[in-house]
Amino acid sequence: MAKYSITAPDGGTYEITAPDDATQEQVLAYAQSNYKAPTQATPEPSMMQSIKQGAGNLVAGAVRGAGSIGATLLAPFDIAEDALAGKGLSMERNNARRAGIDAGLQSMGAEPDSMMYKGGKLAGEIAGTAGTGNVLALGAKGMGAAPTVVNALRTGGMATGGGQTLGRELATRAGAGALVGGAQTAMVDPDVEKIGYGLALGGGLPIATKVAGAAGSMLKNGAAGVTNNVLGMATGTGAESVRTAYQSGKAGATGFLDNMRGNVPATDVLDSAKAALGQMRLDRAAQYKNGMAGVSADKSVIDFAPIDKAVSAIQSMGNYKGQVINKNSAGTVDEISGLVNQWKSLNPAEYHTPEGLDALKQAISDVRDTTQFGTAARKAADTAYNAVKNEITAQAPTYAKVMKDYSAASEALSEVEKALSLGNKTSADTAMRKLQSLMRNNVNTNYGNRLGLAKTLESNGADLLAPIAGQAMSSYTPRGLSGLAASGGGIAALATNPAALAALPATSPRLVGEAAYKLGAANRGIANAGSATANRLSQLVGRNNATPLTMNQLAPLLATVPIMAANQR
Repeated sequence: MAKYSITAPDGGTYEITAPDDATQEQVLAYAQSNYKAPTQATPEPSMMQSIKQGAGNLVAGAVRGAGSIGATLLAPFDIAEDALAGKGLSMERNNARRAGIDAGLQSMGAEPDSMMYKGGKLAGEIAGTAGTGNVLALGAKGMGAAPTVVNALRTGGMATGGGQTLGRELATRAGAGALVGGAQTAMVDPDVEKIGYGLALGGGLPIATKVAGAAGSMLKNGAAGVTNNVLGMATGTGAESVRTAYQSGKAGATGFLDNMRGNVPATDVLDSAKAALGQMRLDRAAQYKNGMAGVSADKSVIDFAPIDKAVSAIQSMGNYKGQVINKNSAGTVDEISGLVNQWKSLNPAEYHTPEGLDALKQAISDVRDTTQFGTAARKAADTAYNAVKNEITAQAPTYAKVMKDYSAASEALSEVEKALSLGNKTSADTAMRKLQSLMRNNVNTNYGNRLGLAKTLESNGADLLAPIAGQAMSSYTPRGLSGLAASGGGIAALATNPAALAALPATSPRLVGEAAYKLGAANRGIANAGSATANRLSQLVGRNNATPLTMNQLAPLLATVPIMAANQR
C-alpha cells in the first residue's frame, strides 16, 4: 500500500492510503468521495428571537385550532369526493386538508412540533367548542327533557342540580358527559377513534370527580363505608389520625409526611409544644399589662383599714393564747403581717394606689404559693390576699375583669402543662408519650381532653396534631390490639382466608396514612385548579373586581380539557 498527499479545498493536507498500483485519477476519486467539507455551526437564536418565535407559534397554533373546526365542517364534502373517487368512506382528503393547514403555517415560519404551537392549537379547539354543552342543553330543554338532564348537559356532566338517587345521578352525569365530550371531539376531528376517546373521557370525568369527592367526604366526616373509625380501629391508630392524614394532604402540610416517613426528629413536636406554651405565657403577661394600664392611671389612695382588719383576724391562726401550736400557720401569718405592716408605712401616694396594692397582693401571693391546699396557713394567706384584691376592685372596677382574665389564662396554662407533662422538671420521654397519646380517645386521655388541650397549643402557634398523627402512622404493622389480631393466630388465618389477606393493607398504619394523605392532596389539586381557572377567566373577561366565576359556570369549559387532550393522540 502506498500513501499519497492530497490538498483539500479548505487548504488542509491529508494523507490517502491506496494500493501501490492505483492511478492518480483513482486516488483523487477516492479523496473526493470521502472528503466532507466542514459544516458551519448554526448560531443560537437570541432571547428576543426565541420570544418572537414562541409568540408566533402560539398564534399559529390558535389558527390551526380554529382550522380543525373548519375542516370538520368541510368533512362531509371531502368524504363525498373520496367516495366518488372510489375510496369508500375515507377521511383521506379531510386529513390532507388538515395537514395542508400545518404545511401552510410552517411555510410562514411556524413550528408545528413546538409546544407553543400545540398549546395554541388546543386553546383554539377549546375556545371553538366551549359552548357545545349549552347548545345541547337548549335542544334538550326544547324537547322537554328533565331539568337534571338539561343541567347535566350544560355542565358537561359535572352537576345535575340534585333530586336524584345516587345511581340515577351517576347515570345522568356519565351520559351527559359522554354526549358533550363526543360532540366536542367530533367538532374538532370526526375520526371514529378520537370520538371514542371523547365519549370515554367525557363520560368518565364526571363520575371520577363525584367518586373522589365522596371518598374525601368519607374520610373527612366519617361517612358510611370505609370510615375514619373503621380505618382507625383496623390500624390501631384511632380515627383522628386518619382524619388528620387526609386534612394534611388537603392543606398541603408536610408535617404529617415528614414525621410518618421519619424525615425529622420525633422530638421536634415537643419543642413546638413548649414554644407554644411559652407564647401562652407571653400572651398572658401582655394581656395583664394592657388591662392594668387603666388601673395604673388611677392614682386614688385606698383606705388601708379593711386590710388591717383582715390581717388582725388571722393573727390567732396557729396560736393558742399567745403560744404557737402550728408552726407553719403561725410562720405564714407572721410573714404576711410583716409584709402588710411594711407596705402600710410606705408613701400612700405611690404604694396605696390600685397599682401599688396590686404589687402588695402579688407579694402575698408569693407567700401563699409556699403553703399547702386545705391547711390553716393557706386559709390565712387567702384571707389576706382576698382582702387586698377586694379593696382594689372597689376602687377600680375594671381590675376585677383583669384578674378574672389573668386567672383564666393561668388555669389554662397550668392544665396544659400538667396534662401534657410539659413542665421543665418532666422528662422528655414522659412528655413525648403524653403527646403521642393525643390521637387516642379513651380513659387514659380523659376521652379526648388532651386533644382539646393540644388544639389550644396549636392556636398559639404549635404544629402538633399533624406531626403526632404522622408518628402514630409510621409503622407498617398495626398498633396495639389490632397488631395482635393481625399476628400470631391471625397469620394462620390469612393463609386460608383470601378475604382477610385482601383486607390486610387496610390494617397497616403506614399504607393507610399514605393513601389518606394522597387522597386529600388530590382533593386539593382539583379545588385549586378550579379556583385558579375561575380567577384567571374572571380576569380575561374583565371581571377583576367581581365575584369569580363559579365551578358550575366553569364546568363546560373544564370538561373540554381532557376531550381536547384526546385529540392530540
